[in-house]
Amino acid sequence: MEEGIFVSADRAIPLGLALTELVTNAVKYAFPSPRSGTIRAQVRRPQPGRIELLIQDNGVGMAGVREGSLGYGLVRSLVQQIEGDIDIRNDAGVTVTISFPALPPREAAS
Repeated sequence: MEEGIFVSADRAIPLGLALTELVTNAVKYAFPSPRSGTIRAQVRRPQPGRIELLIQDNGVGMAGVREGSLGYGLVRSLVQQIEGDIDIRNDAGVTVTISFPALPPREAAS
């Protein structure tokens, strides 16, 4: 984890809710009994002005994104609130990457 990555409360709250939803989904679905595994959450700065939150598990994966599901809709809505993008990959588990601007627009303009 990189040090010195800070986000405003306007971004931290929806980001925390999205993180909670994604980790909860991984706990519920990635490791059917008796399987166990690892869930990783990482924050990084891939380039100046951008922050990424990565949530990754090494579970069973998923057949596909369920566009109409409540959880997916919630996460998409939260990512939109922070003016971010979401990328979901299903390869040796599930990897969700949420990318968003480092500063909210009103702070970036100052």
